[in-house]
Amino acid sequence: MTSALRPSRRAFTWLLGGALVAGVHACGLSGTGGRSITFRMGLRTALAPGEDTVGVFTTDTGWRVALTTARMVLGPIYLFEKASPLQPQALLRRVGDLLLPTAHAHEGDFFSGGRVLGEWDREVVFDLLAQAGQARVLGQSPGIAGVARSLSLLLQPPSRALGAEGDVMEGRSLFLEGVATQAQARVPFRIAMDFPPPVELQRVDFVPIQADLDDEGLFALEAQPHRWFTGTRFDRLTVPTEGTVVDVGPETQVHRALSVNVRRFDAFTGAWEPAV
Repeated sequence: MTSALRPSRRAFTWLLGGALVAGVHACGLSGTGGRSITFRMGLRTALAPGEDTVGVFTTDTGWRVALTTARMVLGPIYLFEKASPLQPQALLRRVGDLLLPTAHAHEGDFFSGGRVLGEWDREVVFDLLAQAGQARVLGQSPGIAGVARSLSLLLQPPSRALGAEGDVMEGRSLFLEGVATQAQARVPFRIAMDFPPPVELQRVDFVPIQADLDDEGLFALEAQPHRWFTGTRFDRLTVPTEGTVVDVGPETQVHRALSVNVRRFDAFTGAWEPAV
C-alpha cells in the first residue's frame, strides 16, 4: 500500500471509529439512545433476480454472464443510524428540513449518516463465489442497539495489514473472470481493477439498509455483482480469433462501466439475521 493511501484510509477509519465510540458514550448511557451491543459481521454474495447460482446473471444489455473468479478487497464497513439521502423518505425529510430547519447536531454525527451504530474496522479479501450464497462470518463487531438504515464501505488495494491473505490480489482491488455470451458471440474475459486514493474515490456511500441491531445477531453485507455489469457492452471488446481470454483494460467501455457501477449506492446491500 502506498504512503498516500495509508493516511487517507486511516483518517476515514479513525473518524468513523471515533463516531461510534462517541455515540456509545453520549447516547448509550444517557437513556436517549441504544445500549452497547456485540454482533457478528459477515459477507455474502446476492443472487441475481430469478437466478439460483451465485455469479450468473443476464445484463440489461442482453449479455449472459457467468463469473468463474470474483475476488475483491473491502472494508472498513460502517452502519449508520440515518437513512440514505437517496431513499424517497429521506429526500422528503431533507426537503422538510429546508422548509422548516431545526437543529440536528448530535455528538457522533459524520457525513449525512448520523450516529455510527456498528462497524468492521478492518479490510478483508472477499471471494464472492466461495460460499454459494452463504454468509462468511468475519467476527464480532461492537455496536449500539437500534435501527441502522444506511452503510458506507471502502474499496481499496490490499494493504500490508492483510499479510499473506492479500497476496492473491497481486496488489489489485478487484479481480473478475468469466464468460459473457449473447446469441453466437462468446467473450471470455478477465478484469483487474484498482481503486487508488483519494479516499473519496474509494468510498461506497449511502447504501440503503434496514437492520435492527441487537446482541449476537448477524449483519451480512451483500455484494450484488449483477448490478456491477449494468450497461456493459461486450460487443465493443476485441476478441482474439483463437478465442483466448480478453484482458479488459481501463480504456474499454466495459471497464469504465464497472468502475462506476461498483462504487454506486446499489452495488451492495445488507441483511440482518437476529440471534436464534
